[in-house]
Amino acid sequence: MSQSLIVAIILIGMIIVFFGGWIPMAAAALAVPMLLQITGILSFEEAWAGFSSDTVVSLVVLFILGGILNQTTFLSDLRVIVTKMGDGNKGKRKVLLAAMLMSMVFSTFASPVSAMAIMLPIVVALAKDTGLPVKNTIKACTDVACSSNNVLPFGTALTAYITFNGYLEAAGATERFEFIDPFLAKVPIFIVFFLYIYFIGFKHYAKSDERHESNMGEGKKKRDEKNKEPLSPGRNRLGKILFFGSAGLMILASIFTDIDMYMIGAVAILIALATKVITQKEAIRSIRWETIFIYGGTVSLSTAMNNSGLNEIIANGMSSMLGGVTNVYIVAGAFFLASFTLTQFTSNRTVGAVFRPISIAAAVGLGIDPRFTLLAIHYGSSLSTLTPMATSCQLLAYNEGGFNMKEFAIGSIGPALVYFITFMIWFPVCFNVL
Repeated sequence: MSQSLIVAIILIGMIIVFFGGWIPMAAAALAVPMLLQITGILSFEEAWAGFSSDTVVSLVVLFILGGILNQTTFLSDLRVIVTKMGDGNKGKRKVLLAAMLMSMVFSTFASPVSAMAIMLPIVVALAKDTGLPVKNTIKACTDVACSSNNVLPFGTALTAYITFNGYLEAAGATERFEFIDPFLAKVPIFIVFFLYIYFIGFKHYAKSDERHESNMGEGKKKRDEKNKEPLSPGRNRLGKILFFGSAGLMILASIFTDIDMYMIGAVAILIALATKVITQKEAIRSIRWETIFIYGGTVSLSTAMNNSGLNEIIANGMSSMLGGVTNVYIVAGAFFLASFTLTQFTSNRTVGAVFRPISIAAAVGLGIDPRFTLLAIHYGSSLSTLTPMATSCQLLAYNEGGFNMKEFAIGSIGPALVYFITFMIWFPVCFNVL
């Protein structure tokens, strides 16, 4: 049996297990380097290289820095500001804009589901106070939160930048993202998406608005506050300084020096631990181990696909499927729409983990800039907006708003289409790939 066939079997098996959900994704991902080593496809060093790379170290550092921010009052302070802006009879549009912007900011520093768990009680209250349709306001804020990755160079945006280059390197691609590239690519797309929702899409999410009282999100907030030991004023300020200071220094270092970003973050973490801004237990708890396991496991598959020649086979298959088309729009559009469709019914992490190496392999074989197809997968899989199954964030919106499936899906088609069209127009211009 050829090495490419063995790798293909492992790949197909991983896809089936991932989408089937019979075992945790992290466990399934860990099985990949084990199988690749057992079958002799990769050496021990090659199979487990994903877990000992600079990428993994950087991910751990970024996760802990996020944990430091969560220990401070930053997010709760922002919540208070938004609430004050919604007091009285200030204009509906101003309230809607504030709610959407805060959803974007929260999801940048935390996660979309965490952001909306915090924001939903505020959004409902502001909508009722100002006469905005509750359903539409909830859905607008949720779609913005779920689609705001890579808008600001913080949190998951930095994680994406690091992992993208890791995948490109593992697949043997010569192209790389500069630090600022994902943000230059995403900001115009998100602005158009945001403005469309604000001016047009907001009106069409749902035809009717079922007013109701809801305490969703409030219980979680109270439990979190109860379990969280408040910092002293001095430690609270220090935590904010460490997070934003290290983030700023990492940005500057990546642009102007050769200093590894994780070194700067590691220093900030040491200071935070020494000053008890965050405890060791809290730091460890903030690490998203599932992300580490999935990345480390699947990156070995990228290496195996490249070494075994499976990348070339996939590229040839992709070429045949597309009729030999090498047009960047058709190829990237196909990957975008495929990942977008799948992510509506399963985890976007699953879609991304499975299709990133495939998209890069196809692009390299077809002579297309793999950054285009990689971001097509990333943006398509992160546009989890059409169904409540797409992400926990959308499930919160579905339950809180009292939607039915038809209006939930149909109302999201317009914003998703605008997002897709803007991506297809802007990316080739941004990266000069035409």
